[in-house]
Order: sequence, then structure tokens, then C-alpha cells
Amino acid sequence: MTNSNPWSITTRTIVLSAIFGALIVAMQLVGIGSIPVPNISGALTTLLIPAILGAVIGGPIVGLFAGLVMGVLYLILFPAFGPITHLPGRLLFPLAAWWVYNALRGGNKIVAGAVAGAVGAIVNTVVTVGLAVLQGQAPATFFAAVAPQALIEAIACAIIIPIIATAVESAMAARGN
Repeated sequence: MTNSNPWSITTRTIVLSAIFGALIVAMQLVGIGSIPVPNISGALTTLLIPAILGAVIGGPIVGLFAGLVMGVLYLILFPAFGPITHLPGRLLFPLAAWWVYNALRGGNKIVAGAVAGAVGAIVNTVVTVGLAVLQGQAPATFFAAVAPQALIEAIACAIIIPIIATAVESAMAARGN
């Protein structure tokens, strides 16, 4: 990230927020945002990827915005669970991913991206499912039912995030950004 203050709102932050937010909406509209799976959750989400990438590439504000877009989208698609279930996890997981990436990127950026991707995916599942369980919207056994899916999402994010983040950072470095 080029800003000394990752919490500052700049033109770059606004543009990246719009790009990653639009990517989340587009992925859902074309049918690759929520992939149907035969378990109690009903869908494996790939929308984690642009939200985590937004945080890793653009910083916490971009990640927060992308997570908010994802949360509002899920609130529209699955209104029965309400904002207390849909929004906190979607705001926290990009922040967790950004924090992990920022903490580890001084070493190996590929490892930092992989760990950030996995942590982001896990935080999303734990917080969202945890809130659903706490509110009585799902039984506690729901965690066991979605654990395989959560593991797949974490592995996918651990593989995809460092590949794309490294490519984007290399392209930006080549441009002098």
C-alpha cells in the first residue's frame, strides 16, 4: 500500500472500493458468487476473494467497503437472517485479512497473502455462523455441518489471494505506483 496512513480516504481508496464492490455484485449476478453445495448452508461463497483482495491491495477502508457490499448483498438475498447475522462478519473478515497481511508482509508476501486469505475466510464463517447460532437462527451443530465448506473456502482463498495480490503488486511496481 502506498499511503502512510492506511485509514486515509484518497482517490485511490475510493476507486479501489468501487472496483472491488462492483466485482462482488457482478460475481453474484453472473452466478459465481454463491456456488450451490449440498449441505445445510446451501452455498459456497467466492465473494470472499474480492473482499480479501480489496483489503490486501487497497487497505482496510477498501476491505471494509467490499465487505459491506457483500453483507448488504447477502441481506437482500437472505433477509430472514437479518443485519446482525449478515453484516458484522462481512465487516470483520476483510479487516482480519488486512491486519494479518500487514503483519506478515515484511517477510514473504506470498505467505502473508496465503495466511491472510485463510484467516479472512475463517473469520467470515466463525463470526457469521456464530451470530446465527447465538440468535437461535441455526443450531450449534451448524458449525460441524459447514466445517468442510469453510475449510474449502479457506484453502481456496489461501491459494488465490497471494497469486492475484502478487500479480497486481508487480504490475503496480512496474508502473511506478
